[in-house]
Amino acid sequence: MRGLIVTAFAAFMIAAGAAPCVAERVTIDHLGLDLTANLELAPGKSLKGDGAVLIVHNTLGSDRMEPIATLQDALRDHGINTLAITLGLGIDNRKGNFNCALEQAHHHEDAIDEIADWVKWLKDKGASSITVAGHGRGANQVALYAINRLDKSVKRVVLMAPLMQTEESAEAEYRAIFKGSLRQELGKAEELVASQNGNQFVNVPGFLTCSNPAVTAGAFANYYGSNPKFKTTNLLPSIKLPVLIAVGDGDPALPEIKAAEGEFSQLKTVTLAVVPGTDQNFHDLGAEELAKKVKEFLVHRVQG
Repeated sequence: MRGLIVTAFAAFMIAAGAAPCVAERVTIDHLGLDLTANLELAPGKSLKGDGAVLIVHNTLGSDRMEPIATLQDALRDHGINTLAITLGLGIDNRKGNFNCALEQAHHHEDAIDEIADWVKWLKDKGASSITVAGHGRGANQVALYAINRLDKSVKRVVLMAPLMQTEESAEAEYRAIFKGSLRQELGKAEELVASQNGNQFVNVPGFLTCSNPAVTAGAFANYYGSNPKFKTTNLLPSIKLPVLIAVGDGDPALPEIKAAEGEFSQLKTVTLAVVPGTDQNFHDLGAEELAKKVKEFLVHRVQG
């Protein structure tokens, strides 16, 4: 494995404290797999002097999917450094959205250790003020990281259109997309897991964003099993840092987030920002408006 790799040019520019003119690809080694990310340094900014926002993508996505790529551009224009990572999902040097023809045995919580490794990379490059941010499922994974593996260099958390999965919502979404019963398929997968056969592949109509997938029982049960932590607002009381929840006013999950506001509104650490005129993917001008909300949060909210 190549281990920690940065292009020679990017390494020189980062060490010099200057910003490269374009995005730079960065690679680290994690459990024998190369993980990749896209680093954007804003003009005149450095990791050591200005820190960075680490961004995690949505389900089976990548650092180049929307709205991540557009958000990186917008934050750079607002003078904010970013590192958008691509979760490995068991694939070496994975790029682009997940190839559904590949076998899947990854778990939702695998992201926690990957985020921790990227935080370490930023620290090793001199960053002492890091914000962890995630979109969709990535927001939930960032929240879990903030609870379970938090490093003192991480000062803030940004949750963009966070996952709000419940048993009922997962069943409804599965039936709408794959025309099958999640409860029935989940029962079969959980039986295999209970009998120590979680590595066995299951014949199911769909998994996450993939139709007719090659997925293990363990992975299927992990992503779809009853888990109150998949409703991201349930995690807020356990996060001890300032948190921004950013959600589009056209996000189907907004009513559920607003309904939970009574539970988290008493937390002085949490700020809810509704981005007007956009959906859960922050289309059109949504990414620019989101970037403004993030910048305002970074300027006004600091740890403690």
